[in-house]
Amino acid sequence: MKKVCKLLISVLMILTIFCVPVRAADEYEFELNYTGDIVINETKDASVILRGTNASTYAKVRIKIDITGPATPKIIAEDSLGTEIDIAQEGYWGPPEGFPVSGTFENETPVKATFTAAGTYTIKLSLVNMENSEAEITSRTFTIEVLEDTINTNEIVENNIENNEESNNEIDKLPQTGMSVTECIIYIAVIVGLIYLIYYRMRKA
Repeated sequence: MKKVCKLLISVLMILTIFCVPVRAADEYEFELNYTGDIVINETKDASVILRGTNASTYAKVRIKIDITGPATPKIIAEDSLGTEIDIAQEGYWGPPEGFPVSGTFENETPVKATFTAAGTYTIKLSLVNMENSEAEITSRTFTIEVLEDTINTNEIVENNIENNEESNNEIDKLPQTGMSVTECIIYIAVIVGLIYLIYYRMRKA
């Protein structure tokens, strides 16, 4: 009986290790909101939201901003001291040492964006772990169109990110690792059943 108990404990410990990895990309997400069209040389009010849902704890993170397009826009945000920061030029949002995130929350940062050239832009927002060589926790890529003027608005595909049109917004997530909780439970139940079957036959023999 002791041997069976030791075997059962060992199996459960191994399964626990395999079931530990968490899909962090499912716990954190970005949202970019604005209304109307974006026209060159006109400042557009927008907001960037970082949302956590029962999220894992990270002590030091930053938001990394990667922008590709015809030109580098000016995207101004204010820090907690009221200092204006061009996050497009800076490439990051948040203090250099990082800031903590965990649990369920929603942080909204107002920004003012000005584009000096028309065309297609992609803006990738990434949550990176400063304690792990800026390893990406999760990210989201937004594709937007900047117009020469508002006359040609009807000729361009609707691109209101506030409506969360997936054709324009690509979500990049970390690949899933480990097993889901359901798979772990099924796996444990099968192994426990086999162990008891072996024990039953040993007692009967």
